[in-house]
Amino acid sequence: MVYDIVNLQAATSTENLRALEEVKDFYTTDLGRGGKKRWTYHMLAEAALNVELHRMSNATSSTFVDSVTFQPCAAYADLNQDRYSIEEWELPGGVWQFTAIYDGALNSLRTSYVFPCRTNGQIFVGHCGHDTVNYVHERLPSIVRTSLQALLQRVPITSLKPEFVSEVLCSAVRHLDQAILSELLDFLPHDHLTQMSDTQVDQHISHHYSEWNAISTLCTQGSTVLLALSDPLKKNIWILNLGDSIAVLGSRSLSGKWSATIVNSVHNCNNRSESQRIQQEHPLEQACVCDNRVLGYLAPTRALGDTWLKVPSVYTRRAFAPHLQDWLSPRQVAQYASRILTPPYISELPEVYHHSLDISQHELLLILSSDGLQDLYDNNDIQLSDQEMADHWVGLVGHHMHSTTDMEMQSNLALRLLRDAVGGDNTELVSRNLTLEMEDKWMDDVTILVQRFQ
Repeated sequence: MVYDIVNLQAATSTENLRALEEVKDFYTTDLGRGGKKRWTYHMLAEAALNVELHRMSNATSSTFVDSVTFQPCAAYADLNQDRYSIEEWELPGGVWQFTAIYDGALNSLRTSYVFPCRTNGQIFVGHCGHDTVNYVHERLPSIVRTSLQALLQRVPITSLKPEFVSEVLCSAVRHLDQAILSELLDFLPHDHLTQMSDTQVDQHISHHYSEWNAISTLCTQGSTVLLALSDPLKKNIWILNLGDSIAVLGSRSLSGKWSATIVNSVHNCNNRSESQRIQQEHPLEQACVCDNRVLGYLAPTRALGDTWLKVPSVYTRRAFAPHLQDWLSPRQVAQYASRILTPPYISELPEVYHHSLDISQHELLLILSSDGLQDLYDNNDIQLSDQEMADHWVGLVGHHMHSTTDMEMQSNLALRLLRDAVGGDNTELVSRNLTLEMEDKWMDDVTILVQRFQ
């Protein structure tokens, strides 16, 4: 027998030193879980941290809004499911400002780890996929703008009542959700579905597969919405919420003291009033809220899409499950479908809040954030109440609005807030959060918009 022999030269001392130099700033962590498993991260110098955070979060600033959207997991770098809008609209009466965050991401259970979608044995806790959040991102602003323009053509801005604008916003969101539902019902009406054989359902879907694929993905994914609309004179602001993102209004009095107001309630099962609402709507169904999730599946209680939780279970069993790849396992289909008795379980009804502004007496700012921001503080073992968290955010952002140092971070207030959330002055924690080598997400997607009123 003839063996191939490979001769390898021993590394020189210089090569050994170079190799050691390359790994000297690498460390490992167990993420506080215990056990033997470790993950590697790269310790970055302070000068590099802000540069890297700026790059990874796509930090941008417009005339009136600073923004970041952040997901550091390299394996999921292109799977950040948060989207946002920053727009100015020239309408009758002046320029309106529109900002919004759409969160189609997993909703963490406020732990240090976010379970990925569609993994056997893992827990489904949020919206899986990009289709619905992209659909909302692409369509909602134009619907709001068109409806608002029609309103302003009928009613002069000087006679505009706040409730008129609130109704425009609410109707726009519900119209978009109804459009998703209507496409499903037009393609596969409920009475037809119940009368068709499995073979007929298979044939109908296979003959129109491209259309079915677009419809079914919208129906089995979801998106939250948090938006702000301000009038040309900055005398009024409307906040609409559907889901578990949060809006905080900051106000600085003439004495220089900042105060924070949490604008919206959060639509998830941690909100007792939301859990009670669902239980009251389904009084004989113990599983309508279980494991702190709707039907044991979804953390948000209100969302666009997630249509399979708004229609009879026959759609889940006979349409979505057999004809949608990589969705739920057969066991999960049986489990969740058996709980769908009196839909809908997820609401498309948003809450709209109106605030009168007085920029002559107060300096004002607005922070919009997806739920991933508060998760970061929880993951870092910073235990604050919701109001304490809001006070912290406003105090930090307000301070840096007037800071004469750290000008790079001051130029983007959302970036300043993100830096605080990923570890602040703890360079080791910030480095770990930015560079951890782990194939699964170790944090939820985070999007922050900071709007300045001048």
